[in-house]
Amino acid sequence: MFRFTIQVLVLLTLVVAVMLGWQLKGLARAGQEANEVQADKADLAGKRLEVMSSRIKSLVVSSTDAEFPTRMQPAPLFRYDDETRGYVDGTIWRLGEKGRPLAIVTAELHPRYLGGGSRIVYDFLSLTERSFTARSPDVAGWTPGGSAVALCPLKDAPSPATKAAARLIQLKQQARRFSGTQVVRELDETSVQLRLLPREIDRYSPAAHELADGAVFLLVNGRNPALLLIIETDGKSWQYCVGRLSAPSKLEVRLDGDLVWSQPRLTSFEWAQPYTASNTAAEFP
Repeated sequence: MFRFTIQVLVLLTLVVAVMLGWQLKGLARAGQEANEVQADKADLAGKRLEVMSSRIKSLVVSSTDAEFPTRMQPAPLFRYDDETRGYVDGTIWRLGEKGRPLAIVTAELHPRYLGGGSRIVYDFLSLTERSFTARSPDVAGWTPGGSAVALCPLKDAPSPATKAAARLIQLKQQARRFSGTQVVRELDETSVQLRLLPREIDRYSPAAHELADGAVFLLVNGRNPALLLIIETDGKSWQYCVGRLSAPSKLEVRLDGDLVWSQPRLTSFEWAQPYTASNTAAEFP
């Protein structure tokens, strides 16, 4: 009887070992498959970023101002997608290395734009009064002739903090005073309450004052930016401005619940406008 019990225990141990081995192999296979999926996603994301980067790098800027930058910054400020509306990838780019951006350009990839073929879709937003022209194979010649935004006093803001970390907290606190709505019409029409991203996409010093500080925030639909919000201080007082990043949208912004900015849906597009949009054919995975 004792010998039989030992044999049964040995047999059960072997069965458990075999089953455990199968489970470990299954987990290993699942882990390998998960890694392969992640690698495929990373490869796809890399190829799409390469498409957008190459188009942005081809954008050449000219100006009578010898100190004006001739290229967009090489890395995007922000990357996003909007699967609900069909945008599989998107990026935001900055013109100007230091200070407040001189312009913002977005590039988005859509495989069936407005029911057609694959396109790269652009938004162009000037943030400067300085004259310049931007050209590329996709851009006939954007010559905004002014800024699409206007700085406004930001009332009831605190005195700028003496430390940079504390000023960043102040910048975020002031940004939370703003809210936005979007009514977007492409193939259909949707109305949404925009969400303020909690983290700025860019931070800069707008003036020589030691307490001068500024940041660029986004009001987004999902993750797709509809509005750009700039909050800054010259070291003494605070200002803000709002810029659109969505052509087919009626947009509104409220400060402490009061309407302070609104623009209708854009229906005409000219390269001389401070804000404009365009799209062109593009191949991407």
